[in-house]
Amino acid sequence: MSAQHKITATTEALITGRNSLFDGEGTAMFSSGSAPTMTTDAFGGDATEMFSSGSAPTLTTEAITGDAVEMFSSGSAPVTTSATAGDLVQMFSSGSAPAASADVITGEGTQMFSSGSAPSASADATTGEGTQMFSSGSAPSATANATSGEGTQMFSSGSAPVAKADTTAGDGTHMFSSGS
Repeated sequence: MSAQHKITATTEALITGRNSLFDGEGTAMFSSGSAPTMTTDAFGGDATEMFSSGSAPTLTTEAITGDAVEMFSSGSAPVTTSATAGDLVQMFSSGSAPAASADVITGEGTQMFSSGSAPSASADATTGEGTQMFSSGSAPSATANATSGEGTQMFSSGSAPVAKADTTAGDGTHMFSSGS
């Protein structure tokens, strides 16, 4: 019953607030058990929704905006995104900060950060780094080399990567867990 009331309130606010499709308005925040009832337009720049526990978006986003999914929680701040940057998914949690920028040239498609984590300084297209995930207390390797075939690096608490990966060994994915 509470969720229904929130949906009604959101719909009324959209109608009376005179949101324009072209001014980028249309970002809504929902709390426990809420779900949005609106849709977004690719030309309006409306592709960011914020949801907390029990919420799920019903909208879809389009390639024109370059925004697929952006979710932010307490203490987080997003970077600006654009279609030319190739930013697809950026998720931030408490105390996290995203990389300064993501560039289509670097092939950065997904960056996920959790509490106390920091991304590598840069990702290079020649290294094939497409996904970088960091969790509490983790740090990525200093560099990833294209000749080593390092494509995915995942780190968790207290972990450190191996010093070197060799392409002849077929090392393409490195996963580390606590105490590794």
